[in-house]
Amino acid sequence: MSYICPLCNGLVVPEQACPHCLQGLLECGKLDDYTGPYSPYVFQTSSDTADEVENVCNHVMYCHHCQTSTPWPVSLWDLSGNL
Repeated sequence: MSYICPLCNGLVVPEQACPHCLQGLLECGKLDDYTGPYSPYVFQTSSDTADEVENVCNHVMYCHHCQTSTPWPVSLWDLSGNL
């Protein structure tokens, strides 16, 4: 099966409100990009496989108003030939 993240691929625009102050959140990329100093540049098969099993891609959302970050799981889209 082939899955893609609609947020990573620019197919959707996140419109989430901060759970603390209800202001708009800014999408700051995948949570995996923040796990280590060189994470964006290292090929990681274990986390990619785990995400596909769960059918989510975890992103980080940030609120400039209250300066908090919130993890946001995005459901992956199945592209197994049903276009």
